[in-house]
Amino acid sequence: MKIFQPMLFVGLGGTGGLVGAELERKLRAELCGPDGVALSHLGGHAPYQLPDCLQFVYADYSESDLQRLPQFNVDPSLRAAYARTSRATHNLLPNFDSSPEVTKMLRASLRDEVSDWLPPRTDEPKVTPLHNGAGQLPTVGRAALFATLRHSLAPVLEPLLQAIDAIARSAGELAELGGGKATGCDVFVAFSVAGGTGAGIFLDYLHLINYAFQLRRFDGVKIYPLVVMPSSFSASGGGGREAELNAARALVDLFRLVDGQNAPTEGEEIGDLDHSPGVGIRYPGMTPIRLRTGILPTAFLFSPTAGIRQDDLRRSIVSLVMSLVGTELGDGRSRGRATAADDDFQTFAASFINRGVQRSAVSPTGIGRQGVSTSLVASMTAPMDQLADLVAGRLLRKAVTDLVERPRATLRESAVPMIRQLFTDAQLEELWERKQLDVPEPDPLPRGSKAIEQALAERSADMQRLLSDLQFKADRQAASMADRFSPRPAIDKLLQTVDPFLAERVVRGVPGSDERIARLGFLGMLNSRAGAPPRPQGVTEQPPKNPRIKGRLAGMSPARWGDDDVQDALRAQDRWYQWRSRTVWHEAWREQQQRWQSHADTAGTDLGRLVNAFRKHSDQERKVSAQKGLELYEDRTGISYLLPPQRTLNHFYEDLVTRLIRREGLREHDDEAALLLKMIDGDTWRQVHTLSRRSPDSAVAVVKAQLEGRITRLFAESGEQLEERPLLPPMGTLLAAAAGDADAADQVSKEALDLFGRKLTGLLPVGFTPEGTGPLRVLITHPRVQAVDEVKEYLGKTLRLPADAKNSVDYRGVESDSITVVLFRSEMSLTQVPEARKVLRQWARAKESEQAQDVLRWRQRLGYRDSWMVSSEEDRRTILHRLLCCMWNGQVDVVDGDPASPDRVRLRLFPETGPSVPGVRLRLGDFPGGVSSWAELLRAYERWTVLDDERTVEDYCQGLMSAQPLGLARTGSEPHPLFVELVEKIAPHQLELLAERRERGGERVEGWVRPLWEFWAETLPAALDAEFGDQRAVQPTLRTLLEHVRGGTPKPRARKEFPEPRRPVADDDDWGTSPGASSGYPVSPSGDGGAGGGAAYRDREPYPEPAARPEREAYGEPYRGREEHADREPYPEPAARPDREAYGEPYRDRERAPYDPLAQDPDDDVSGGGSWRTTPQDRTDRPAPWDKDSRGRSTHRDDDHGDDDNDRYRRGFLDGDAE
Repeated sequence: MKIFQPMLFVGLGGTGGLVGAELERKLRAELCGPDGVALSHLGGHAPYQLPDCLQFVYADYSESDLQRLPQFNVDPSLRAAYARTSRATHNLLPNFDSSPEVTKMLRASLRDEVSDWLPPRTDEPKVTPLHNGAGQLPTVGRAALFATLRHSLAPVLEPLLQAIDAIARSAGELAELGGGKATGCDVFVAFSVAGGTGAGIFLDYLHLINYAFQLRRFDGVKIYPLVVMPSSFSASGGGGREAELNAARALVDLFRLVDGQNAPTEGEEIGDLDHSPGVGIRYPGMTPIRLRTGILPTAFLFSPTAGIRQDDLRRSIVSLVMSLVGTELGDGRSRGRATAADDDFQTFAASFINRGVQRSAVSPTGIGRQGVSTSLVASMTAPMDQLADLVAGRLLRKAVTDLVERPRATLRESAVPMIRQLFTDAQLEELWERKQLDVPEPDPLPRGSKAIEQALAERSADMQRLLSDLQFKADRQAASMADRFSPRPAIDKLLQTVDPFLAERVVRGVPGSDERIARLGFLGMLNSRAGAPPRPQGVTEQPPKNPRIKGRLAGMSPARWGDDDVQDALRAQDRWYQWRSRTVWHEAWREQQQRWQSHADTAGTDLGRLVNAFRKHSDQERKVSAQKGLELYEDRTGISYLLPPQRTLNHFYEDLVTRLIRREGLREHDDEAALLLKMIDGDTWRQVHTLSRRSPDSAVAVVKAQLEGRITRLFAESGEQLEERPLLPPMGTLLAAAAGDADAADQVSKEALDLFGRKLTGLLPVGFTPEGTGPLRVLITHPRVQAVDEVKEYLGKTLRLPADAKNSVDYRGVESDSITVVLFRSEMSLTQVPEARKVLRQWARAKESEQAQDVLRWRQRLGYRDSWMVSSEEDRRTILHRLLCCMWNGQVDVVDGDPASPDRVRLRLFPETGPSVPGVRLRLGDFPGGVSSWAELLRAYERWTVLDDERTVEDYCQGLMSAQPLGLARTGSEPHPLFVELVEKIAPHQLELLAERRERGGERVEGWVRPLWEFWAETLPAALDAEFGDQRAVQPTLRTLLEHVRGGTPKPRARKEFPEPRRPVADDDDWGTSPGASSGYPVSPSGDGGAGGGAAYRDREPYPEPAARPEREAYGEPYRGREEHADREPYPEPAARPDREAYGEPYRDRERAPYDPLAQDPDDDVSGGGSWRTTPQDRTDRPAPWDKDSRGRSTHRDDDHGDDDNDRYRRGFLDGDAE
């Protein structure tokens, strides 16, 4: 595999860590080779060290999850190599044990930074301990991050900056890996939106990653979030209702950020850093941090298809990343001129993801733009790692079993010399020899009985004296030997020449051996030297008595020293003296036993621990390998393994061992034991012996890894025998052979080629396609071969690509032994992705009926007061502009209720009338106290577009969102009276009414009034002033068009000034430190007291007063263009209405001929102006939140929940349908 551009991977939360760990494993397998040394030529890279141009940063509150990262689960000798490219953010958690402590500190210390998104204390959840995670509550996760960053951004920035610095210095390595000049960097940020940590901090990390690259002046950066959807998790594994609620708000926040990147808006003025336009997040002591435009073009959503497992979905994500970073920019040869567009991008990932894509266009529904992407990846690989693991495990099991249980012939002759060598190497040579002091011989030799008897007596006395001297010497020598005693190096030296299984027998003894020393072993001999030596037969404690010496020939010849009886006496003395000398040595060694015994026991335990680890592996290998074999051969979705052509793994194992024995130069009848001893040398045995003291399992893993490396190299090697083909042919050879290359076909067997074709055909199962309705693009990466055109034709015919992707397939040859199919769907809004719609529906249900465990206010990042499901303020302005255009054309019919406040309306797609004209019915609900339900039009439209599962919703929305006034490019057309009534009568009246009610109700009704005020005072004027998209329009806006059809600009009319909207008094706000919430508005249980997002995304006055124009009032002069409306009176002042007469009765009393030509039932399909009428009966006002008695108490119902509860009783769950 080659790397063509730098990459930074950031894993957030548990899911991000798992994806990153799998990506690290795959990259090491591809780049470092089976034995980890393939990159050793790059400046002396350590084994398994990745190049510096590939960096990983992980962040998680759970220390247990961080400890499962690869760098903490490898041999300690490899951790430095892993840590060079992998960094865990350990100090991300604040010094608090529980979430209430964190929020209490934030409200006191960081009030300005957290006031818009941190909910008050009422019903606050309590997560403890924090080091286990954020309790699946994103707001808690974000609060913990802000608590950590209250003094400095260093905890997050330091590992990011270290990784960026390493990437900046990696130009040389990148060139050697196949890449050119580093012109950019691909940043992949993986997390799930189901939990609390990743979903809580991803928005901040996206901004801080961008900020870190800005600090280093690193250009050409693109950030790609890899988002795992909640359907990937089981209900017991982090999924379910809570996960879907988290995902709903997370997706809205993420793609509002993406939309801002694809369609940035810049104001005309600069200078106010805290309130400048655009998206930004404010951290303590800093100006808001904003993303550079275009750095975050899209985000990938990953949802499982039928049959795909959670780990396979992670592998799918990893395959996507590897395909993007391992493909060369501008390598597509068949694309012609289109490939030249690659020059406009810094990396292949940026080229493939962003080329020819229009994400800035408004979505068909008008809600959001088209920045959503979904992806699925299928890959076919030869599972060499898994096969090598299985083969090495079985080979090791069989070899160890033989070496442990089978008698070793070499021990018969070599055991004693090896034990003696151990004594020498352990600095105990004197103890082994137990030398006695030399006894002086008489000189000259005595003659005669008396002289000899006297010499023997003197010799016995000398021996006793020498024993006393030996006692002193032995004590000193024993103490010195105890100091020097080092059995571990001695055993290490022994392992240089023998395996640990033979060494254990030498150290612990060979049971059943005829040789006493071999039977005792090294440790037994040490203990034997500490006990009493065996006393020879006939030897007593006292020196032997000297016999009477007689002369020869009956005394005729004097006795001599060489006579037999004299020599017998000398031998008896020598036996006694030898035994007594050994006794002295043993006693001296026993006196030091407390000093040497522990070292001896430890040495024996160390060796036994190593051998037992191999025995344990052998005992478990059968069960483990059986499970691994089942997983390898089971059917999987998105992951296909090209397995050996042999019928079973047993046949494959036998073929491989036979070939391996020949390659190692062994005899044909040799077995796995001989193979193991041949493949593992003494240096490895010494290494694992040392390692086993800390981790016996790791010691076994080292030996097994060495076997795996040799086995993996053997897979692709041709046999020495004629016509012996590789056991696992390379994927490139198989692909070329399948495409018709005759030379490649000679290198593979027919069985292997047939298996390859079957696997490739089944790589993409039915239904394997990314979610959504956007255009689908396909990237197919395959091993680089010479027959490029033939391979493309073969892949195009064999792979079952989705029907909508046939014309957008990009084939790329790469340096990798795999075939990967990347399915990439883009140019979508959230409402076009089924699972996104599903989680948004779950959020809507929770809003309608919130459960105690939902705590919706603690599942957001930017503002707990945002009551809108998906749409932003800009979206609502755009949608209302189009709906006003429909109203101008007469395409809006009042189905039920008073036209001033209808219960239901019908939006026709075309100006024509009649029951056959398609349309959409929306229920606006019944509002109390004279408040018009027209303010609910946008909310009803949003609910319909998100919650309706009809496939035609998008088509209906496109029809509505393309509406513009008839005759706009010519002379214009007269507006429908309903439009004029809404703009010039209802809207001013509603502003007066709301101003009056706010004045009367005070701050306790502010949460209920606020969204209504925003509609009439902000959204509606902005929609009237929104410019038409048609450049041929006779007038640019609806407001100017209305004036145009009147024939000129009317004289401005005096207007009544509305009071300044109330705002909470900062000094009265205790920020949740009192038991009850004290925000400026009543807050619903879900925390959505009003509309609007977090201040991080929108800094403005909460309810600005409608601006007065110098030429006209906010909504224009009452329309005089139609004769039948020329005499209408304006709305009277609200205070003059005792009941609803001034607002409602004039509509009933006035002539309705233009609007009610037919008497229709409200439930029938209606069209044209005939629907704009009231119900036959008089309407009864419902109690409003401001209807209080003289003591300020509600006379109808509890109003503490603001607008949320009123919404619940005036509308249903799904109030809209297409006709």
